[in-house]
Amino acid sequence: MEQTKKNLLINILCTTIYALITLVVVLHHEIWADEAQAWMIAKSLPLTGLFKHLVNEGHPSFFYLLIMPFAKLLKGTEAILSMQILCWFSSVFSVFLIFQFSSFNRLAKFAIAFSAGFLYFFPVIARSYSILPLLVFLLAIFYPKAKDRPVLYSILLILIANTHIIMFGFASLLGFLFFYESFIKDKINIKNYIIPLSIWILGLLAVILQLHSTTSSNVFISLDFSNIVANTVKVVSQFFINGYDNQYADTGKIIFPMFGVFAILVSFLLYIWFFVILFVNDKKIFFVTFLSIFFQLVIYIVGYNHWIFANRIFCAHIILIFAFWVMLKNNEFKNLPKINNKKFINITIAVLFLLTILNGIRYSVLDCLYSYSGAKETAEFIQKNIQGKDTLFITDNEPYCVALAYYLQGKKGIYSAIHQKDITYIVWDENLYHMLSDGGWDEYVKFMRQERNEDFLTKKIYAVIPTFNKYSLNIAHPKNYKLIFESKPSILKFEGFSIYEYQG
Repeated sequence: MEQTKKNLLINILCTTIYALITLVVVLHHEIWADEAQAWMIAKSLPLTGLFKHLVNEGHPSFFYLLIMPFAKLLKGTEAILSMQILCWFSSVFSVFLIFQFSSFNRLAKFAIAFSAGFLYFFPVIARSYSILPLLVFLLAIFYPKAKDRPVLYSILLILIANTHIIMFGFASLLGFLFFYESFIKDKINIKNYIIPLSIWILGLLAVILQLHSTTSSNVFISLDFSNIVANTVKVVSQFFINGYDNQYADTGKIIFPMFGVFAILVSFLLYIWFFVILFVNDKKIFFVTFLSIFFQLVIYIVGYNHWIFANRIFCAHIILIFAFWVMLKNNEFKNLPKINNKKFINITIAVLFLLTILNGIRYSVLDCLYSYSGAKETAEFIQKNIQGKDTLFITDNEPYCVALAYYLQGKKGIYSAIHQKDITYIVWDENLYHMLSDGGWDEYVKFMRQERNEDFLTKKIYAVIPTFNKYSLNIAHPKNYKLIFESKPSILKFEGFSIYEYQG
């Protein structure tokens, strides 16, 4: 009993240290486009409008429903801190579950808790990924008790599926195996499980109904089998690169090229080794793990393969954590190799996550020293230096300006040259491909004046150009525009902003 209390106190202390370290970074972190997008959707849309829009967004509803009450009720630019704290708390509670209830030894627990995913990407970047570790770890706790609490087990499965589409395969496979074993192997009467079975089926159908037309609605998510070999190489390489040296953080030039090569090679070999261990010891968990991670990779390869962020990579890692959490509950291991034992398995798991720690520290330090995005700085410049209602800010790049629109909070609107209205949240249609060239900015203003658009006739015009346009599309200087502001370098290198005053 005394040992149990001592372990609990140690685990609470370790979790508290983790919570304080990550909270410092959360409070320094500035919102970027993807975080602002989720918040602005929850804030701007009614419940029915949310479900209509999700097909375009490509994400199921659970995270939006969680943050919607905060988005509706709270005002001001600090209101989004509630979403950040929700994601941070989810990570903190997840780490406590790892320390208190998981089957890993102390080394593996610390390696997981202070890996890049849990040190930075889950607690600091406030997105739907952040709540997945908590749900998956709760599932690991209740997995051995699923037959005693089938309703709770089914609820956890459908919450996971409705948080992110990349977890749909995981929730589907676990549910299928649970109900198959219950009805076929254990001969349980289906009437006794009608409620959990209904929850699971309806929960999966909800994901399908919400996202069934995403590939035709969202211009950046489409089924593409034409470049499957190239996409496979790209996705798999990014999967084993970006968790150890994510390529977006250029500010400060803290990079680990030689370590990265070593970490990538070791992690690739470890993944193969983990699948061998699972196959030898628990074929059911092996197939769930392998197919669930394979499902994620297929989505990236044929769906949205433009970038594999570190938080997506760690969504595969938490499936591995679940698998070994469950498997290590069993004290018996088969004798394929002599090193197939609990101690060695814990060491190899620790190695996988320890290799990512430098990237987590890197991002945490950078986020405390620099802006993550240039949106807040740019919004402050606009509010302080460009006064009056007779001003018009236009942009041709909505996806990078949604965070700027959030920070302006309606005090100044950012007018979309594409959709011809102020930006609230992004609609991912094909118009987003139509961006203006150097001379195109001047031509656009002249066209809108010829159309007798009142704002363009009476207001002072400013062009807001994200650095993505300026550097990637070689927009050196828009014709008839004067540069009056440029945001400082930010961690997210594409999300800086230049403001040009129209001189025509």
